Amino acid sequence: IGRDIQLLMQTEIGEVFEPLAQGRGGSSALPHKRNPVLSTVAVAAANHAPGLVATLMAAQVQDNERSAGPWHAEWQALPSLLLCVSGGLEAIADLASGMEVDATRMRANFEITQGLAMSEAVTGALAVHLGKSAAHHLVEAACKRAIASKTSLLDSLAADEQISAKLPRAELEKLFDPNAYFGSSQAFIDRLLKSAKS
Repeated sequence: IGRDIQLLMQTEIGEVFEPLAQGRGGSSALPHKRNPVLSTVAVAAANHAPGLVATLMAAQVQDNERSAGPWHAEWQALPSLLLCVSGGLEAIADLASGMEVDATRMRANFEITQGLAMSEAVTGALAVHLGKSAAHHLVEAACKRAIASKTSLLDSLAADEQISAKLPRAELEKLFDPNAYFGSSQAFIDRLLKSAKS
């Protein structure tokens, strides 16, 4: 989560931002900048934790019933791991409680590809009529034409007679709505929220 937020906060992307808080996230040199402080805490914790887990794993090897040395290594590693994980989790919880999402910027970034991001959805719909391999090759060729001519994938697909014979433009347009392309994600979210509440 932390790494995703760090990347999404980059100026070039600018889709998601950590919540503003007095004295947190500003830059000492660049007044306009918002640093991903909470995300950085979470990422640092995630990078630190595996080493601590490795110490605990190594400490499992014992002589006789419980030898001197290995279990003593746990004394530092386990509390450090718990602090590390709880600190990272607290940062993510704080981040999630006030995260800012710029849906307009998300949509603009999505549109940069002129529909290429929806090529898999088109391939799936076309595969029903032509089979997966044939559909893949046709859509791939349409993508290459769209890129070469700097036109939208929708226009490139609609201009292909083999494709338009199976998927008329009106059907293709429906496939280009990203809101219809979430698959089972909402069911997973609902299940997770129900589990968390119980």
